[in-house]
Amino acid sequence: MPLETAKALYRRTIEPNASYGEGEAWWAAVAAEVVAVAGAENTAAAAIIAWWHHDWSQVGDTPKAAAARLRRASRALSRRVSK
Repeated sequence: MPLETAKALYRRTIEPNASYGEGEAWWAAVAAEVVAVAGAENTAAAAIIAWWHHDWSQVGDTPKAAAARLRRASRALSRRVSK
């Protein structure tokens, strides 16, 4: 998945205010997690990725809800790209 796609998915499903000012290393780590979540066998498996638990529980989100949103958006994007 291209980095810009991962950024767009992250912003659409997790944190709309995430900025380019976060730095390359931060975005690379986020992109790796986005790819892992999108490619997980199922939502339950995706929800166990560590950063979901720490970051999103802090703002009242749940790992499963965050993973489900990201996976839905990723599938929708894949369908649009493959047409």
